[in-house]
Amino acid sequence: TEVHRLPATILSRCMRFDYRRMPPEVIAERVKFVCKMEHIDIDDEGAMLIGKLADGGMRDALSSLDQLIAFCGDKLTEEDVLQIFGIVSRKALETLTEAVLKGDVKTTLNCVDGFERAGKNMRRLAAELLDYFRNLLVYRHVGADTAIIDFTPEQMEFAGKILDGVDTQRLQQILEELSDAENDMRHTLSVRTRLEVALLRSSRLATTVTIDALMKKIKE
Repeated sequence: TEVHRLPATILSRCMRFDYRRMPPEVIAERVKFVCKMEHIDIDDEGAMLIGKLADGGMRDALSSLDQLIAFCGDKLTEEDVLQIFGIVSRKALETLTEAVLKGDVKTTLNCVDGFERAGKNMRRLAAELLDYFRNLLVYRHVGADTAIIDFTPEQMEFAGKILDGVDTQRLQQILEELSDAENDMRHTLSVRTRLEVALLRSSRLATTVTIDALMKKIKE
């Protein structure tokens, strides 16, 4: 899996096969097939969430499925996946994102506190936020008619609402702030504090007037 670490003398004597990551939809369909064969009931949302968590690896998806069956039995839902793996629901993620973009510090900190009390993984939350803001930035640039945004039609509609009046430069700055935080959280002891600081900075970035906006007002 780390071909760059292999000496050239070995690579020159080998036949090489590069495996690509599998799309979440393909993994989800396979998860549902396995569940059907094993007489396990799983909803579509739960299967899709497993597919996304697997990050392109079928083996990881099936390992996650095995853990879920061990903990939850023969009926699996999206809520089970969220609870077992400490993931934040899409709705909760949207609430936090909206609070950040509005500069609502109180709601932002309350969301983080609620996630930690519920046993959510703060590092995974940072990664989810980073991915969500990436999708928002892509949506702002190319619109809803694209396959590279991981949004449902309802989520597309919500994205359009929360982005109304939000400057593209601010989105880029928030994305950079969250990226730095996600990287720092791998080496810090207080991951919650690092995430809170990043979200407070992001809230300020979202509401502070940019230089471009000031220049536009001056020209007007």
